[in-house]
Amino acid sequence: MKMKDNYILNGDSFNIRELCHAKDQKFFNEIVEHENKVFGEGSVGKWNIKPFVKYGKVFVVLKKGLNYFNQKNFKEKENSETFNRVEKSTASEELVSVIEVLRGFDVETAYIYGVSTVTGYERQGHAERLLNYVMDYLIKHDILTVELTVATDNEGAKNLYRKAGFVIVEKLENEYGENTDRYLMRYSRR
Repeated sequence: MKMKDNYILNGDSFNIRELCHAKDQKFFNEIVEHENKVFGEGSVGKWNIKPFVKYGKVFVVLKKGLNYFNQKNFKEKENSETFNRVEKSTASEELVSVIEVLRGFDVETAYIYGVSTVTGYERQGHAERLLNYVMDYLIKHDILTVELTVATDNEGAKNLYRKAGFVIVEKLENEYGENTDRYLMRYSRR
């Protein structure tokens, strides 16, 4: 897995990056609103997103507001004087996908709290690209074990995690309330 933070898909330009507590607060409410729809009570929540960004890690895929690019003319447009003067100054970013990560006290373990993609961008490979980026980041920062939980009936997510090297290690009964079981999945370099 090689870290790549920019990519083009269907003529749109996307960027993967870590959110910064001081500079990226504009995305906090958007993440919470999105996750409330996807995870309900399991969402990171409006009170937890700030400490997640400040003391954990929150990685995102953002769609750049300039969507007329294609792979053939991307470099040409990026280097043009017009692009540098006008388009870069008016560029906007739209949330596409998000992953929150916490690091354990043993410093060799990380926990992925949430992985989600905004409706309209699902099943296009954004979560997979972001997960690969996050896994590369964690490995480069000496994380040996990464854990997460997933709904037992979420086949798409389980397949995504398996593809990244995770295995199911345990069924957690009533993990998110009565009759809400989860699988604990683990990636390990030990």
